[in-house]
Amino acid sequence: MKDALIIFQKNPQPGKVKTRLAATIGNENALKIYEVLVNHTHDLAKQLDVKRYLYFAMHIDDDAQWNHCEGRVQSGDDLGEKMYRAIEEVRAEGAERIVVIGTDCFELTADILKQAFQELKTSDYCIGPAEDGGYYLIGTTLPDKEVFIGKEWSTETVFEEAQTNIAACNKKLAILPTLSDVDYEEDLKDLKAYI
Repeated sequence: MKDALIIFQKNPQPGKVKTRLAATIGNENALKIYEVLVNHTHDLAKQLDVKRYLYFAMHIDDDAQWNHCEGRVQSGDDLGEKMYRAIEEVRAEGAERIVVIGTDCFELTADILKQAFQELKTSDYCIGPAEDGGYYLIGTTLPDKEVFIGKEWSTETVFEEAQTNIAACNKKLAILPTLSDVDYEEDLKDLKAYI
């Protein structure tokens, strides 16, 4: 399979997921929201005819609900290194177009994921910018260390810096629709119904 989707997912534990959200709605409610976001992400992933990998933060959770993915564990010191290593692992297994997503974006759709893979047929990278200045998705055909390694994550310049780095590598970037991540209580919108 030339197309591969990598999902980065934390193991669900109260106090360990959606910590910025938990600061105002509490750990139990934050965990409920996290589980809704995770289920949403997997519902989308199942709609794609691609090889699916699930990279857990700490250990492989072998719950049957994740059977549509191949389970792995993230390795590296920070998010950038973890993404870079995961992409390289999957590339070594024959994937040519690789898209990485987390589980923070309730506005993400299967059509946007399909668009990401389509863009990678003519671009070296595709990015889905988040409204907070980060990104909810990055896709590539050949990762450059400059795009992933040595970055400051969870800042409002993450997407902008990625654009600069990709241009400096003389690579072509396709930009997907801007969406909102769920990090704070004001980001919940329709998700408030779940708590």
